[in-house]
Amino acid sequence: MSIYEFDEEREMKLIRECEREIGEENGESRIRALNKHLLSDNRMEDLRRASEDAAYCKALCLEYNL
Repeated sequence: MSIYEFDEEREMKLIRECEREIGEENGESRIRALNKHLLSDNRMEDLRRASEDAAYCKALCLEYNL
């Protein structure tokens, strides 16, 4: 294969991997922000529950506009 040939499958795989990493980073920063809010509001039970229940975590993120 020439260095000038375009490998669409390889490029799409690299793009998906990059998007996944960005999504994970954004998700992690949302969780960190939520944790800070819950700690500052002294909502320890909500923090515990959010760590175990993804749907509850998502609802709290919506509550805090994250």
